[in-house]
Amino acid sequence: MRKRSDVARMLEERVLLLDGAYGTEFMKRGYEEVPELLNLKAPNVVYEVHRSYVESGADVILTNTFGATPMKLKKHGLDVDLERIVRSAVQMARKAADDRLVFGDLGPTGELPYPLGTATFDDYYENFKETARIMVEEGVDGIILETFSDLLELKAAVLAVRDVSKDVFLVAQMTFDEKGRSLTGTDPLTFAVTFEDLDVDALGINCSLGPDEMVPIFQELSQHTEKFLVVEPNAGRPIVVDGKTVYPLTPEMFSVHIDTFYESGVNVFGGCCGTTPEHIRLFRKVMGERRPLKRKRRKLFAVTSPSKIVRFDHFVVIGERINPSGRKKLWEKMLEKDEKVIVEEGKQQVERGAEVLDVNFGIESMVDTGYVKRVVQSLPYVVGVPLSLDVQDLRLAEEALRVYPGRPLFNSSKVEEKELEQKVGLLKRYGGVLVVLLMGKDVPKTFEERKEYLERALNILKTLGFEDRVIFDPGVLPLGADGRPLEVLKTVRHISEKGFLTTLGLSNLSFGLPNRTYLNSAFLVLALNEGLSSAIANPLDEILMNTLRSALVLLGRGELPRVEVKGDEIVEVIVSGNEEKLKKIVEDLLKEKDPLSVVEEVLRPAMERVGKMYDEGKIFLPQLILAAQTVKPIFDRLSDLLPKSETGEAFVIATVKGDVHDIGKNIVASVIRSNGYRVVDLGKDVDTSVIVETVEKEKPIALGLSAMMTTTVVRIREVVDELRRRNLTVPVIVGGASLNEKLAEELGADFYAKNASEAVRILKELKGGK
Repeated sequence: MRKRSDVARMLEERVLLLDGAYGTEFMKRGYEEVPELLNLKAPNVVYEVHRSYVESGADVILTNTFGATPMKLKKHGLDVDLERIVRSAVQMARKAADDRLVFGDLGPTGELPYPLGTATFDDYYENFKETARIMVEEGVDGIILETFSDLLELKAAVLAVRDVSKDVFLVAQMTFDEKGRSLTGTDPLTFAVTFEDLDVDALGINCSLGPDEMVPIFQELSQHTEKFLVVEPNAGRPIVVDGKTVYPLTPEMFSVHIDTFYESGVNVFGGCCGTTPEHIRLFRKVMGERRPLKRKRRKLFAVTSPSKIVRFDHFVVIGERINPSGRKKLWEKMLEKDEKVIVEEGKQQVERGAEVLDVNFGIESMVDTGYVKRVVQSLPYVVGVPLSLDVQDLRLAEEALRVYPGRPLFNSSKVEEKELEQKVGLLKRYGGVLVVLLMGKDVPKTFEERKEYLERALNILKTLGFEDRVIFDPGVLPLGADGRPLEVLKTVRHISEKGFLTTLGLSNLSFGLPNRTYLNSAFLVLALNEGLSSAIANPLDEILMNTLRSALVLLGRGELPRVEVKGDEIVEVIVSGNEEKLKKIVEDLLKEKDPLSVVEEVLRPAMERVGKMYDEGKIFLPQLILAAQTVKPIFDRLSDLLPKSETGEAFVIATVKGDVHDIGKNIVASVIRSNGYRVVDLGKDVDTSVIVETVEKEKPIALGLSAMMTTTVVRIREVVDELRRRNLTVPVIVGGASLNEKLAEELGADFYAKNASEAVRILKELKGGK
C-alpha cells in the first residue's frame, strides 16, 4: 500500500492513465452475471481483464468491486459473501498490477436519500465503511468513489472511508447529464464548492456522457477546485449492432479529446462504459508522459444545498422564521416531531425572497436528535435552498452538520478559543461556513470592544487555518436595552473594509418594542450603506423586503434575485407539498364537478405543468418527487369515488431481468401514478414471461421497461419479441442510463423517455390517439 502523500507526489509529476470498462469486457468473454460474483466464480477472468489493461499501459487499475457494498450485494443475495468478494478483488488486482497503482472501486447504493427515498446518512455511512475497511486491510493504494448522483450519499462515503483510514488516497466523483445536473439536481460548481471543504484528494466526473459532452462540465469543475482532477467519459452513447449493445466511439475517435481534457487540468484520465484495452493502449500513446498543467481556482464564497448554490456576491436574505422562540405552536410541533410545519415555514420564506433558511430548534435538550437529523437531511431537498444551522449544543451540532447534504452556514461561535477550535474542527470534517459572533464571556457595547473581539477572532482563525470560511456578526442588541445600534454600524463598516463578509440578527434590534417593522427596516438601510453582506430577517415582512429592494437599488448594489410571480395556485400547492391545502381545493371542486372532471380538467393538467417546470429546469428531482407524493393520496381518494369503468388507464412498468437498479423506474412510476394512471409496478429483475403475462391480463395503455446496465438493455428486445409472438399490441416505452432514442428504436421499442415527465407526455399523446 502506497501512502497518500506518495500518490499525490506521483500526480504532481505526471498525468496518470486509468483503466477502462470491466462489464463489457466480461460480456465479451461470455459472462453476464453480477460482475462482483466473478471475483469468486471466475477470478481468472477478472485477472485476465486486469492484465489486458496493464499491458495496454494503464497506470491505475481498479478493483472489480463497483457494486461490492452490503446494500448493493443484498439485492443479489450476495451480501453474506461481501468479505470474500472484496478481498479476492483486491488480491486479484494486486497480482495483475505489477507496480501499478491499485484503487478500490466503489459505486453508489442505488437508493435515494430521505425524503426522496428511505436511505439515511447513517445507512450510507455504514454501508461504505464496511467495504472500505476490507479494502484498506488488503492494502489498496487508493479508493475511488465513482458514478455518484447525490451529494449526501457521496459525502457519507467520503466520511466513511476517512474514518477507516486517514492515509489512503481518496477520489470522489459524480455523474452528470448533458445539462450538467446530477439525478438530484447538483451541478459541477455546487459539487466543487461542497467537496472543496472535505478531506478528499481528487474530484472527478465519470459515466453518463461521451467525451465531447463531458468537456464543458469538466471545465466548470476544474475552475473551482484545487483538488487533483479525474475524468472517465463513456465511449459515446450506446447503440445495438447485431443484437448486442455497443459503444460507437473507436479509440481514434475518443482520443482526439485527450488534449482538451489535459488543457483543462486533468491529473488522471481514463475511460468508463464502452472503453476497452484498445482505447487505453491508444490513450497511452497519445498522452505519453505529460506533466500536469497548473490551475488557479476561481474563489467564491458560497453555501450549497443539493440543487442550489448561493453566492455571497450580492445581499443575501437568511430567513429567520424556523425558530420556536416566542412561537408556542411551532415549539409544540417540534416536540411532536412534525416535519411538515418546518417545510411549510421554509417554503413560505423562500417564496418571499429568502435564499438561505436559518433553522433553530429552541431548547435543544428537549428536542429529539432523530428529528433534528431528519429535518436537516430532508429540508434542503424539499425546499431547495441551503440552511444556516443555528445549533449550539456541540453534540447536536455535529449530528446536524454530519447529515447536511451540502455546504451549510453554521450559526454561530463566540470568540472563545476553545469554542472556535471545536466548531472549526467540525467544519473541517463535515464542511461549511462559520458565523463568528463578536462577543465572548462579555457582551460588547461599543465599536472598540467589538473591534477588539474581531482582532482576537482573526488571530485564532489564522492559527486554525480557517479565516477564509467565516462571516462575522457584530451582535445586534435590543434597542430598548441600551443596544447602541450606531456602534454596530461602525463595526459593520470596519469589517467590510477589512474584506470580510457580515451578517446580523435584524429582529434583535426591535425586541420588545412597538413598530418593529419600521425600526428594523430603517436600521437595515443604514447597515446596507455600511456594507452589510446579509441579514437573518423575516422575509414575510413586506415593508421590510420592499424597503430592502429599494435601498439596494439606490445604493447601487443591484437587486435581490427576483422571486417568480406566482399565478398558478394549484401548481404552487402541489410543488410545495401542501397536501392539506390540496385536499381542501379538491373538496371545494367536488361541490361543482364530478370526480372524473376534477382528475381530467384540474389535477392531470396541473401535474403536466409540474412536469414542464421540471423539463425547463425550474424545479429538480426532489421537488418533482414531492409533487408526486403530494398528489398520490388525492388521486387515490378520487379513484375510490369513481365507478370502476372510469378509473384511470393501466400502465405496466418493470425493470428487466438481470437488472436490480430501480431508482429511475420508481420515480417514473410515482410521477405517472400522480398523473392519474393506475400503475402496475412489477418491480426489478422481472422475468420476461411475467411482464408479458401482466400485459395480457391488464391490457394497459402502455408498457414501461427500465434498463440501466449495458448488459441488460438487450432484455428489452426479448420482451418486445415475446409480445409480438403472442400478438399483443401495446406501445413500449423504455428508459434508463444506458439507453437513448436510437438504441430504443433498434431494440424494437416504440418510445424512449429520458425522464418521468417525458413518459407522462408520451402517455398523454397515446391517450389522445396520436
